[in-house]
Amino acid sequence: MFIKVKFLKDGSPAGREYTYESSDNIRAGDEVSVRGTAAVVTEINVPDEEVASYRNKIKEIDEKVEEA
Repeated sequence: MFIKVKFLKDGSPAGREYTYESSDNIRAGDEVSVRGTAAVVTEINVPDEEVASYRNKIKEIDEKVEEA
């Protein structure tokens, strides 16, 4: 599934959204790790048509950050 995330700046989501792929069970609002950096999921189930032009460049998230 394709998801959109915003990276955290000072603990809050900031800046533009980036698209990644995830095979984990992810929901909007979940925190994930992308290349070792924390991000928050802003959208799930992004339509294939929306990412068709750059689909081959989309990377996968590292993992979902589990709450303690």
